[in-house]
Amino acid sequence: MLNKEIIINTNEEYDKFKKKLLLYRSWLYCFVSFKISGEVRQKELKDFETALNIKNDRKRTRFIYDRACKFIDEYNEEHCICCEYHDSICEDPKHQKMKNGCCWYCHLQTETGCPSRNLACKLFFCDHMWEKHHPLTAKDIDILLMFSPSRRAIARENTFVTEETFLRQLDIGSYGLMCIYSITKLFRFRNL
Repeated sequence: MLNKEIIINTNEEYDKFKKKLLLYRSWLYCFVSFKISGEVRQKELKDFETALNIKNDRKRTRFIYDRACKFIDEYNEEHCICCEYHDSICEDPKHQKMKNGCCWYCHLQTETGCPSRNLACKLFFCDHMWEKHHPLTAKDIDILLMFSPSRRAIARENTFVTEETFLRQLDIGSYGLMCIYSITKLFRFRNL
């Protein structure tokens, strides 16, 4: 196995590295072991190094998912961002009639809250919360750049499902979108 050492000492080098992530996770680097070091954002660099060195796609997806959930939880805890309920009723005047606020539609809700660790649900906040706290978006979580664009879209939009279903849809969705794209491209050329 080949070794590739990447040293990142400035924010500009970090931004260039983020732009090369899709290349580094491609089949061209499947037999390369990465060693990433630097002086800026050492925690993120360690996560990138670990993710790049995981060659099994499902294990890598699981690792990225876990790190993104952990990052969101730490950020929300640090900045005291959480939905404001009083007796399961939302504090927002627009949602006061709905029990469990924005999550009233979700079939996973229980009396004690949501048992699911869904990445899209963790990123979703209503307008009231946006005005008050300015929570994270998917663009703020650098480890999500390890996902393909189709997986990032699924990670942003796939709410109200369990963690296992979410991960399965991440696996299926990326291949499914690729197949749909290939088929439409094939039919487009046949009709010319």
